[in-house]
Amino acid sequence: MKELIAAIDLGTTKVVVAVGEKTDLGVKIVAYGETPSKGIKRGRIENVRYAHQALQEALKKVESQLNMRITKAFVGIAGQDIRCISPEPFQIQRKDFDSLISEEEILDITKSTYNMFLEDGYKVFYSVPQSYNVDNYMSVSEPVGMLGRNIVARFKLFASKENSLRMINSTLGLSNIEPVEIVLEPVSSARAVLTEDEMEVGSVLVDIGGGTTDVIVYHHNIIRYAGIIPFGGNSVTEDICTGCGISAKNAELIKKNYGCAFSDYADPALKIVIPGIGSGNNKEIQGKTLSRIIQARMEEILEAVCWHVEQSGFKDALRSGMVLTGGGAKLDSLANLADFVTGYETRIGCPNTMEIDPGSCEGIMDTTASTAVGMLIYAFKKMEYGSLILPNCVSEIRQYSPEPELPEPELVLEGASDIAEEKQKKQKKPFGFFKGIKKGIQQALDGENLFSSESNDV
Repeated sequence: MKELIAAIDLGTTKVVVAVGEKTDLGVKIVAYGETPSKGIKRGRIENVRYAHQALQEALKKVESQLNMRITKAFVGIAGQDIRCISPEPFQIQRKDFDSLISEEEILDITKSTYNMFLEDGYKVFYSVPQSYNVDNYMSVSEPVGMLGRNIVARFKLFASKENSLRMINSTLGLSNIEPVEIVLEPVSSARAVLTEDEMEVGSVLVDIGGGTTDVIVYHHNIIRYAGIIPFGGNSVTEDICTGCGISAKNAELIKKNYGCAFSDYADPALKIVIPGIGSGNNKEIQGKTLSRIIQARMEEILEAVCWHVEQSGFKDALRSGMVLTGGGAKLDSLANLADFVTGYETRIGCPNTMEIDPGSCEGIMDTTASTAVGMLIYAFKKMEYGSLILPNCVSEIRQYSPEPELPEPELVLEGASDIAEEKQKKQKKPFGFFKGIKKGIQQALDGENLFSSESNDV
C-alpha cells in the first residue's frame, strides 16, 4: 500500500480534508474535499455535533475518491484562544559533560516544555526551540555534537485552552479518527506558501480566514512568533451587510465578485444592482462605496498585523516582506493596500509549485487550500528529516468497502396466497364492469356522431 497521509482543516467557513503521497516531484494530493463549516466560530469549535456533521460530509467526498477509510490524520488548530508564550530559559547542568551532546538530550529538554503549568486552563501543544547557549557559546542553533557542562535553552511555546483541544478530539472521535498531531494552522500555511529563502531571510505570513487572521513570523528558518487576530473575511461581509443594508448572502456574493480592498483602485463607474427583498425596489450600490467599506476593515486587520510584528521583536529583520494567503487574500488590490499600510513589500501566496506534484487533483493551487496542503507538506518533511516529538507521523488508511444494502424481507403470512387470489377476483369485477360501461358510452357517442353527421347532410 502507498504511504498516504491525511490532513483535516476545521475552519470557520469550511471544513477541508486532503490526502497526499510523496513522489519524486513533490507531494501529490490524491484526494481533496471541502464542505461548508458548521458549529465553528472564529476558528474554535462551539458545537461538536454540528462540526462532526460537516467533517463527515468532507470525509465522504474524500473516501469516495479513494475507496478507502481515513483512520488517522494531522489536524490544524487556530482560533482566538491561541497564545504565544516566551518562558524563562531552561537551564540544564550535564552530568556526563565529557561526552558529546546527543539528540536524545535535546529531545528530553523539548519534551519537558510540554509539561509546563499554565494558568487559565491553557496547555502547551507546540514547542519551538529558538536558540541554545552551551557554556560560553551563545545563540547556537544546533547543539548536538558539541561539548559543554551547561545548556541554556530558549523556546517559543504555543498554547491553547484545554477545552478547545477536547472539542477537537471529541469531533474527531465521533468520526473514529485518531489525531497524529495537532498542528498550528499558520505553521501549515507557511509550509505551503513561503519559500526557503523567505523563511531564512525573514518574512511574515498573514493567513486571512473567515473568522480569524493568523500571523506568523519566520527568521533564519525558525518560527519566532505567532498571533491571532479575531477578525477575518466574515467581518468584512458583516460590514457590507450593515453599510449597504443588504442580506448576508448578497453581501458575500458582491464581496467575492466586485470587492476591492483599496478604494483608490476601485472602478468609479461600477454600479452593483441588488434585487429588492420581497416586493421592494432594487438597491444600487456604488463600487467606490463598497470598496471604502472593505478598506476600512482590512486596514484595521493590517494595523493589527503590524502590532503583532512589533511584539515579535523582528520588525526590522523581515527583509522578504509580507505574504498574504487564505480566502480573505483573494480580495482585489489587497496587496497594494498592505504595501501602503504596513510598508512591507507584499505578495499573495498560493501553495508553492516547487513542493507540489503537478499530477495533484484540481482545486488545491488556491489560497483557500494553503492550510490543508501545508499540513501534508509539513508531515512529509517530518518523515523525511525525522521528528523530535512524534516519530510515527504516518496516517494509517485502511481499505474501505461499504456494506451492501440488503432488500427488506417480505412479510409472509399464513393463508396469504388465498387472500391475494380473493383480492384479485374482487379487483377484476369492477374493472370489467367499468369496462362495459365505457364500451356502451363509446357506442352511444359513435351513434350520436353518426346521427349528427346525417342531420347535417339533409
